[in-house]
Amino acid sequence: MGNIKNFNFNKLDVKLSNSDYWDFFLATDEYNNCNDGPPAYGECLVVWYDFNNPTTFANSQMSATSIYSLVTWNKAINTGYTFNTIGLTGIDNGLVTFNKPSGDTSNLALLSALTGTTLVIPSGDTRLQMTRVTGTTGNFIYPIDIISGATTYAQFCGGFYQGYYKIDGYSYEVLPTRVNQAWAAEFWLNKQDICTYTGTTLNDVYPNNKGFFFYMGTRAENKYWNIWNGADTGCTSGCTVATGCTDTLSEWCTIPKESDMFIIGDYGVAVPLDPPQVEIDLITNPFLIYGRALDDRYPLSTASTGTFINEVDIVDTNTGSTCSRCSVCGNVHDGLGSQRACSYDGNGIVVVNTSKHVTNNTNPFLIYGRGHEGRCNCFSCGGNGDGYGKDTVCTFSGFTSEITELDYNLDIIDNAIGFRIKDDGSIGYRLLTVTGQCVTASTGVIYVSGVTIEEGYSDAGIISPNQWEYVVIKYVTDFKSDCDLKTSKPRKGRLSFYINGKLKYFIDEFDEFIARRILEYKDKQLGVPFNFSLGGGSQGLLESQTFDGLDFNDRDLPIETNFAGTFIGGIKQFKFSICDLTYNDIQNNYNLGLNGVSTTITKAPSGYYHGKLTTSFITLNDINNLNFTLSNEIINNYITFSSNTNSYGYILVPSDFIQPTNLKNSSNGCEGYDVPYIELSNINILDDNGFTVNYTVYRTYNKTNGELDIWFCD
Repeated sequence: MGNIKNFNFNKLDVKLSNSDYWDFFLATDEYNNCNDGPPAYGECLVVWYDFNNPTTFANSQMSATSIYSLVTWNKAINTGYTFNTIGLTGIDNGLVTFNKPSGDTSNLALLSALTGTTLVIPSGDTRLQMTRVTGTTGNFIYPIDIISGATTYAQFCGGFYQGYYKIDGYSYEVLPTRVNQAWAAEFWLNKQDICTYTGTTLNDVYPNNKGFFFYMGTRAENKYWNIWNGADTGCTSGCTVATGCTDTLSEWCTIPKESDMFIIGDYGVAVPLDPPQVEIDLITNPFLIYGRALDDRYPLSTASTGTFINEVDIVDTNTGSTCSRCSVCGNVHDGLGSQRACSYDGNGIVVVNTSKHVTNNTNPFLIYGRGHEGRCNCFSCGGNGDGYGKDTVCTFSGFTSEITELDYNLDIIDNAIGFRIKDDGSIGYRLLTVTGQCVTASTGVIYVSGVTIEEGYSDAGIISPNQWEYVVIKYVTDFKSDCDLKTSKPRKGRLSFYINGKLKYFIDEFDEFIARRILEYKDKQLGVPFNFSLGGGSQGLLESQTFDGLDFNDRDLPIETNFAGTFIGGIKQFKFSICDLTYNDIQNNYNLGLNGVSTTITKAPSGYYHGKLTTSFITLNDINNLNFTLSNEIINNYITFSSNTNSYGYILVPSDFIQPTNLKNSSNGCEGYDVPYIELSNINILDDNGFTVNYTVYRTYNKTNGELDIWFCD
């Protein structure tokens, strides 16, 4: 029997909450912006573009082509890469450009752009780089002007910037895909139309997409979702008119076709551009390696990884045994159990599976049983004619068939979000999400039925035209550690919009946005997922180029139709933080900008690094083991390497310094013995103000044990 006293109270308890209409609360645990501040650059503020700072631009030239963040994330990683397949995707948004020369009837320039373009990412460069979007079809213009004056800013007239911050399958990640608790995007922008360009912009074709000023997620669907045999059946590389072609000759006729092309992937696997997709795995479990003695796996190649190859040129390097007793009973194998003790080299076996779906749901017990296997040949008994049990493993066609058309919606659902200012001055968001799922009654297979648009906007008039506004978009959710983020499901949080320091619009229970990879082989999606856009949304595949013509099945897909639009106006600063900006932070940043106080990053005092390391190369982790000398120049000076057993001497000189012409073993001038040295790849290091400084790296050719004086000759 319960205690009546414990339950003798009014169980209804209502408390009015002010959280939905107060901008801030007084607290005792806030830091004072006059003395302390938010976490340092790299820990909180991870992206900063300031169009008034020349360092934002390549080589400090005030050009609209490419921009570079002034700060970097302190956990960013970039071990350096050379990619030979960037032309496959980079050609679609202007990362890779080409011009068709007059008389190029074979479209060799297009083929060169697709297969002959190389992207080199220097090791250690962890700045987020964005490139001005362009197109190769000639149907659209993408103008951006850099307006100089008392304040320099970018005027967007139909163009925008776009850049990737992570490359799937490689150690390149300059921003996190998930945050511990919050992120914030800050903009100083002016909704003004002073553009005088003539030509078709994305806004002209998609007026309902006008006003996108920031975008996150995959910039396009999977370009290789379908089989594209080309626009020109029978077209030869030398034809200039329809003669010799059995179909209409297109402007982009090429040999080979997209469906003919493969790239060499991991372990020498030839990966087709078009479906069916392949999955590559290295099997080391001995129970899956021995047993069947027939190696009829997917063909492998000795060509270099990342190179292109035509289907007719693929040479199979598999050399497994074919002594199987049942070798004539079918010839499709998965590669498992293909080795004997005398043939296995101990390095694992490469197994390649193509993507398949179920096409036969017949009970296996009704398929096999009456067939007869005689020695190495397989026979079917006639049976009683009911059709059951008449197959053997040699005759049964299987339960699955290869998938030759991929569902591109799977890659973009909850993987594309844009932020927009409408003509009426309202501000808000647009998100691609799932329409729903359907279940096939006969098979139970679940299919995504499509994508839908989720969007929301503030009241009209929040953003005023022809004046600079400070806009903050902030998302806050519950805290998760880095470890928990690896396994925790998406969280709910609040998405807020602040204008000139005041909260104007918010959405509660907003799903955490988590950018993700495309379901495709890594070298076929370079630079497509994990993107930011500044000044616009995303083109999707509107301007995509491929082998032999434009594949119009790639047009009018969801990202194009819902995000191909741009902001018309000026932007002078953009910041992205991975921490919660408090009300004090937002107010302080607004007041600084409003009063004309410069918030531009300036370099810390200059200097150079020097010291000894045992390794023959240097990484960012080694910097703390070197000494730093404050100086504006290095020539006609000397340093002393201290005694250190069997170590190389390193000198890191800012690349904008005058570089030494020679190194001498001297402390009194450019005299004495030459010190042999080599020059390594440059490295980027953050100074004490979070400013990225590029250093030229010198290393002694030989290791030394004792002290060594080095004079830097002019």
